[in-house]
Amino acid sequence: MPISRRSFLSDAPAAGFLSLLLSQSELLEAADAQAGAHSPATRTVGQDYWSNLYASGAQKSRGASASPNKDRDPRFLYYSDKGSLRWAQDIKASELPTFDEDAVVTMEMGGFRPGKLDDSKLAKVRFAQMHLSCQRVTGNEFVGPLVWAAMATVFAGKASKLPAVKDLSFTPSQGGQTMPGAPQLNRVLLSQGAGHLCVNITTTPTTSLLDKILGATVTATKVLTPLLGFPAISAPALQAFYTFYGALEKANPENFLLNASQNDVAVTQKGAESSLISANSLKLLSGDYILIPAAHEADFAKEMDKLIVQDGYLVEKDAVGKLPPDERISQAVQTVSYITLNVRVQPVSSYTSPSSITDRVLEPAASPGSSNSAAQPKSGHKPK
Repeated sequence: MPISRRSFLSDAPAAGFLSLLLSQSELLEAADAQAGAHSPATRTVGQDYWSNLYASGAQKSRGASASPNKDRDPRFLYYSDKGSLRWAQDIKASELPTFDEDAVVTMEMGGFRPGKLDDSKLAKVRFAQMHLSCQRVTGNEFVGPLVWAAMATVFAGKASKLPAVKDLSFTPSQGGQTMPGAPQLNRVLLSQGAGHLCVNITTTPTTSLLDKILGATVTATKVLTPLLGFPAISAPALQAFYTFYGALEKANPENFLLNASQNDVAVTQKGAESSLISANSLKLLSGDYILIPAAHEADFAKEMDKLIVQDGYLVEKDAVGKLPPDERISQAVQTVSYITLNVRVQPVSSYTSPSSITDRVLEPAASPGSSNSAAQPKSGHKPK
C-alpha cells in the first residue's frame, strides 16, 4: 500500500523534523508522488533495501537483497584500552560482562572520515547520510521490540569542500552541530544483553527528491547534523519511515559507502547465549569500534598495526605530537573510508536514570535500583 506524506507524518511523529523539510509546497506534491511510486521497473536497490530493513514476514519484498553492495558490507574492528586494534570477530563471549540483567548500551558516533578511494564517488554528489539503529530482541507483546535509530547528514558539497573533521561530530559535547527537535541515538536498552545493530552510509543521488529537500533545508537552516532521530520507536513504525525514506532517496548500488543488514550483537555473556540471536553474533565490549567497507579491508590490514584511535578518529602512532590534529587524521590510512562508534555497556541497575532509556508510553518506567523492570517483556515465549 502506498505511504502518503500525511499518513506517514501522523503515524511517525518522532520524525517531526521531516515535516519541516516537507513544509514547502513544491516538495509536498513531489513527495506524495514519489512515495507512492512502487512500479518494479522504477524501483532501485536502495528502495528494496530500506523497505525490507525492519519489515517482517509477508511484508518483505520477494527476492530483495539484504546487501545492496557486497563490497560495502561493514568490517568491525575493536580498539582496546591497551591501545591496539583487532577484528571484532575475534572477541570471545567469555570476555563479555557476566551480569544477568538487562543492559544499557551508550552509543556515540565518533567521526566519519572518507578515504581517497571514494573521492570520485563523493565528487558526484552533494550529500551523504549516516544511519545507525539498534533493536531489542524482545518487547511488549502488543507493540513488539523497540528500535533506537538516528540518521544524520554527514557532509554537504563536493568532496573537495568537506567540513573540517572537528565539525563532523555526532554529540553536542564534542562541538557538533545539532538540529532542534532531533534527539541523538545514545542510550539503548537491550533485553538480556542481546540485540540487532545496523549501520549505513549512503550518498544521495543528485536526481533524487531527497537531494532537493536537503538542499532547501541546508540553505534555510545552515545546520547539517543530525537529520532526525528516534529515541525509541516500534519496529513497524520505523519501517514505515524507512519505506518512505527509500522512495525519497532512490539509491543505486554505487551510492552505498557502507551497508549492512541487521547484525546480531551481544553485550553480555547471557546475551551471547540467547536463542533469539545467532551463535556467531558480534560481541560488543565497552570501547571504540571502527567500521570499514569490505572493499577497503586489505588496505586497512596493511596499516592497522601503526594506528590508534584518538578523539574518535584513526591516527598513526608516530604522528601524535608531531602533526596538527587534522593532518594526523587525513594522513592515516588515506585510502580507507571509515566511521567510529564508541560503546559503553552497563547493567540497568547501575544506571542513574533507567526510565530515560525507555519509552514511557510503551513501557513502565523502572524505579531506581531496580534490576530490569524497565524492559521485562510481557510474554516469555521464545521462537523455536
